[in-house]
Amino acid sequence: MSKRHSEQFKQEAVAYTLLNKDKSVKAIAISLGVGYSKLDAWIRKSGGIVRRELTSDQQRLRQLEREVAHLKEVNEIIKKPYVYFVANPSR
Repeated sequence: MSKRHSEQFKQEAVAYTLLNKDKSVKAIAISLGVGYSKLDAWIRKSGGIVRRELTSDQQRLRQLEREVAHLKEVNEIIKKPYVYFVANPSR
C-alpha cells in the first residue's frame, strides 16, 4: 500500500534536497522514508534541478571505468582473429 504525502511534506522535502547539495538525493530519500524515484519526481515537478558536482576523484574514477570498458572491448575484437588462426593453422 502506498503512502500519501501532503503537499507541504513534498515541498519541504524538495526544499531540503535543494539546500543540501552535499548529500545525495538517494540518501535524502532514504532519510525521509520515501523512494528515490518519488523524491526525484517531486523535484522535477517543482522545476528544481539537482546536479551534484563530482569530486576530482569521482571524475577520475569514471574516466578510468570508461577506459577499462573500451580496452575490454578492443581486447575482445583482437581475440577473434587469433582464435580463428589458431583453430586453422594452415592459413
